Amino acid sequence: MNAWIFYLMLALAPWGIVGNQDDQLNQVCSSTNESAIIKPAVDTKVIHYMNQAIFLTYHHLNENESFVTITPAKFNQHLQVLKENHYNVIPIEDYSCFVEHRKSIPPNAVVITFDDGYRSFYEKAYPLLKKQGFPATNFVVLSYLDSDYPSLPFLTWKQTQEMKSDGFSFYSHTFNLHQKKKGDAVNAVPAMTNRLYLEQEKRLETEEEWRKRVREDLWLGEAMLKTQLDNKLSMLCFPFGEYNQTVMDDAKELGFRYFITTKEGINSGDSREINRLNVGMPYLSADNFLKKLQSYDRKK
Repeated sequence: MNAWIFYLMLALAPWGIVGNQDDQLNQVCSSTNESAIIKPAVDTKVIHYMNQAIFLTYHHLNENESFVTITPAKFNQHLQVLKENHYNVIPIEDYSCFVEHRKSIPPNAVVITFDDGYRSFYEKAYPLLKKQGFPATNFVVLSYLDSDYPSLPFLTWKQTQEMKSDGFSFYSHTFNLHQKKKGDAVNAVPAMTNRLYLEQEKRLETEEEWRKRVREDLWLGEAMLKTQLDNKLSMLCFPFGEYNQTVMDDAKELGFRYFITTKEGINSGDSREINRLNVGMPYLSADNFLKKLQSYDRKK
């Protein structure tokens, strides 16, 4: 491990102490989330569901749509659907406090999330969200921030800091595990959940080597989020939606409390594994988006 990484981890060692989690949660749940965004009043005109929250997943906004890319216009249509159909968009932290029985959430609660940390979140989504008074969360691959990928730019720390001051939040999609590499077979496998093949040594990692690699990655990502954004909570969004019990157990020991999956469903506050609806796909029109939301309406 590089010396600067070790120094950073050493300096932030108290973050990894599980005993600090309650204090951090108290700070989040007892504070008022002040921001420059003018938030709409809670809408109770129509009740779709109560004491539950739908999490939405997006990735990238661009005029050229692809598998996980939609146009800014289509994204704005989704926001209009939420507003016109009486959904209440809340910060992810409010849902965390609800899970811990420290705060209630409004009816028809929705949490908007983006994955990966593309710069289009700042340039295209952020202005549209601000206009509606909607907060959102981006699960960022920390090693990509401030990096130079001209064909698909990622966020900068300066941009995340600006957005955080407006009530937006950023959590871990790992430091650098959002990739697939050679495992024990011909096909590449997700780097977080699998032992990788060591080319120079012509062997697979041992379980101890794999777990050490993953723990160091997760710790480094959290250290960066804490130093750059003063994050109080620790959330992990699983790359490719892949996870196993070993990764979960090790992440919990590092202080992670909430785990973001790709499983579809509504969330009722009874689990720290969070389901999401993947709605950032080109074929999902505004009408179909609404139908997907309404499929979770409470039974009359």
